[in-house]
Amino acid sequence: MRIFKTTKSKVVMTCLAVILIASILCLSLAGCKQMYGETPIGVYFLGDFQSNVDNDTLQAITKSGTTIVSVNDALTKAGIDKDADPTATAAAIYALAVTNYNNITQSGYLIVTDAMVNARKVSTLANKDVTVGIRSTYSYFDGKKGSFSQTVSGVTQLNGVGSVGNQLKTNFGYCEQVYSGATFNAKRVGSNGGAQFPTENDLGNAVYKYILGAYNDSLNKVVKGNKLTITPAGKEESDPELPEYVQTATEYPSNSTLSGVALPEFKPNRLAWEPLNRIPARYWEKDKSGNITGKIIENHAIVEDTRYSYGNYGASFAFYDFSRPEYLSEDTKITYSEKLDLWTIEVKVKSEYVQQACEFAAGDLVKSTKDYISLKNAKFTELTCKFEVYGNGLIKSMQKKDVLNSNDNCPLVVLPGTCKGGGTTSNTATIAFSYSDNDTDAERFVALYWPDLGQSTVFKNKRVDTNLKLDLSGYTTFDKYEPVINTELVNAFTNLFATKK
Repeated sequence: MRIFKTTKSKVVMTCLAVILIASILCLSLAGCKQMYGETPIGVYFLGDFQSNVDNDTLQAITKSGTTIVSVNDALTKAGIDKDADPTATAAAIYALAVTNYNNITQSGYLIVTDAMVNARKVSTLANKDVTVGIRSTYSYFDGKKGSFSQTVSGVTQLNGVGSVGNQLKTNFGYCEQVYSGATFNAKRVGSNGGAQFPTENDLGNAVYKYILGAYNDSLNKVVKGNKLTITPAGKEESDPELPEYVQTATEYPSNSTLSGVALPEFKPNRLAWEPLNRIPARYWEKDKSGNITGKIIENHAIVEDTRYSYGNYGASFAFYDFSRPEYLSEDTKITYSEKLDLWTIEVKVKSEYVQQACEFAAGDLVKSTKDYISLKNAKFTELTCKFEVYGNGLIKSMQKKDVLNSNDNCPLVVLPGTCKGGGTTSNTATIAFSYSDNDTDAERFVALYWPDLGQSTVFKNKRVDTNLKLDLSGYTTFDKYEPVINTELVNAFTNLFATKK
């Protein structure tokens, strides 16, 4: 199953914040050199990423029993005039992209997030403001030969604690690689620290050899703190089997309104371009022995006496509900490139519908920071989202920015005392997609970034059958890898988050 590792990313970010703030109070470390610059835009256009697919490829990767609907077919069947009704057009294209994404058998994604967590007037730090910045890169490739993923995350900013902040930030980070195939699963986690985000000024074109231009050397070293597991297929420890749950057209959480506004109706047999179903996260009750009772717990988690909702609208990247025309402002902009057969949507949401459209996005951002600061009554203050969809209905890219603000006194989780509000808590993300055989070949990425899985030694050391090793002989190795950037698509792309010169 294809999922964005957002849950993991939030845990990583919050754990880092906890460690950082705790460290400030008790130690000072000598920092190591850190390469940190703006992510080169070319990393989102390597190989076939963001490229369109031809009809033969599209048919080959469509799930049995499903149909991929094109944009023109959707608008025609929905009776939408793209020139006369831009909000209905934008809503239909968003719903279509989400639906089609779930109806393909292989895909890859690349995502870079930059998060800023602020606390105003921290009582235990002489009423100073503290800012923690974290960059995280995630990638996931899922196809005929299994799946491969990589995460590299590090602290890029730690302000408000004096010069020790620059020293401390280089000592923390997170990195892991995961491979899952037909015969075994493997995972390795590097030690804290050492995350590198170089640019062409640091490494030249070699920066593009690294996924999203990021790396952590500890992944390739046998050092204290590293963890490696290799598990033959069928031997994994599985979570307790959850009771079957089927959402009906009439069932909703116990509170079926959001700030007094009725939540949208669940439609079990919706058409591809129709408004998306709201899918809340489900939490199953456990008894004192840890056994699941079969009862669904309220899905609105409570953070410092304030409720926040978690879930999505039908796909792992769809935290927003942009599929309802009434939510969208007339300022929503739609452009079409005939040359690229590409639709670009710049979303604007009416102020009175921001809470409904961004319900899960707000909850997700609060969840990502709750182990650092318990934001109370946080409100959206800024929303930016632009996404691109090819004429065949497959999503090409998404860029988004969420900003929340809280003026309530917020308890700090890791420090005694409070702060005078959460200030501006923000997260930007750039996501790129691919559907080609090359970009979804998990073994190709293993050959580049984890070639040990093609050798007997690592299996022997872990007391696992050495016959499980992969045959990587037909793949390019890292030293011979020559990444190719699609310069035509790069030149046609506007990076919303590029540093203004």
